[in-house]
Formats: sequence, C-alpha cells, structure tokens
Amino acid sequence: MSQVEFAEYRHRLEKQHGQPLEQIMRDIYIDKDYGPATGAQALGISRQVFMHFVHEFNLKPDKLQRPNYTNCSR
Repeated sequence: MSQVEFAEYRHRLEKQHGQPLEQIMRDIYIDKDYGPATGAQALGISRQVFMHFVHEFNLKPDKLQRPNYTNCSR
C-alpha cells in the first residue's frame, strides 16, 4: 500500500470523526482497548491499515503500559 493511499485513509477518517487521526486511533486502540481486528472493523478499514497507523503513532508502548484491570488479583 502506498503513502498516498494511507493519506487518503487519514483524510477520510479525520473528516468522518472530526478529530486528528492520532486521537481517533488513541481512542479506539488504547481508551476503548480494541484489538487490531475490532478496531479496524469499528473504523471501516483493513487490519493492515489500522496497524500501519498504530505503528506510525507508536501506540503499542502506550497500550502495553495501560493498566489491565481484568487480570488484577483480588
């Protein structure tokens, strides 16, 4: 996939959501804790495009540092 195609996805998503793409990705991937397949489906894009933007914005370290309350011992 070319940089032009990624730019087209960026433009379309920012127009649809009225936010910068980095914020959209952060909301879906980190705040809502969606995985790549679910996040891609929620945004109407392919998993490949979703992961491209995860890497572009370096979101993986932030997701890994996010507290996982479902696995806390009681």
